[in-house]
Amino acid sequence: MPERIRRTGSRDRLRLGYPDELVADVLAYARLDGSPAIEVGAGSGRATMKFVARGVRITAVEPNPRLAAVLTRRVAGAPVTVAVSTFEDYVPDRRFGLLFSAQAWHRVDPAVRWRKAAEAVTPGGVVALFWNRERPADRAVNDEIRAAHQVYAPRVPFDRDMLPDPPPWPGIHGLAHRDSHVYRWQVTMPTVDFVATLATRSAYTALPPETRSTLFADILGRLDNEVQVAVDTELYQARTR
Repeated sequence: MPERIRRTGSRDRLRLGYPDELVADVLAYARLDGSPAIEVGAGSGRATMKFVARGVRITAVEPNPRLAAVLTRRVAGAPVTVAVSTFEDYVPDRRFGLLFSAQAWHRVDPAVRWRKAAEAVTPGGVVALFWNRERPADRAVNDEIRAAHQVYAPRVPFDRDMLPDPPPWPGIHGLAHRDSHVYRWQVTMPTVDFVATLATRSAYTALPPETRSTLFADILGRLDNEVQVAVDTELYQARTR
């Protein structure tokens, strides 16, 4: 992998955040009135801190001990309990007015995730799932990246994120009244950081190291120093019966 990409740092530094408007909309829909929330796949706390800033008490479930340690340091002094566990194995000692998951729900076992969600949320509570889909805003930049893929990794769909389709609501495990919204925004990133975000995706980690390194070097050679990135943040919510 090109040295510049290795130096870009952790996945946490590269990961984009989420719009303030989304958090406001989730809380308006959930109407917590002091009830706590549970977060599934909290990671290092990008979404967690957005909800903490709005005064929400959170149980943050994160299976990766390293990320959980980062999260614990980040939320020190805040009303957040960090549980190092998969959501599949986690047994809550109470029910919550809101379950939310940012960029992580597709990693939970589909055989149990909806049942576990319904069990974790109070009657009338809300399940809110959201994630970012990112792509270069400039079509010419897209074309250059696609051309590099055609040479070195033609089977990797760089411009289609490996994220879930919209949840199969309503009616699944007691969830009803579906609500959804897409928040569109843009951010300027150093090109080396944008390419490094590709390096974190499973489609690229599965490539032979030499192929991956050559592909990324070619992309870096084709583009300017910065990339304008278009982001669609997709939100799906449902209320329990």
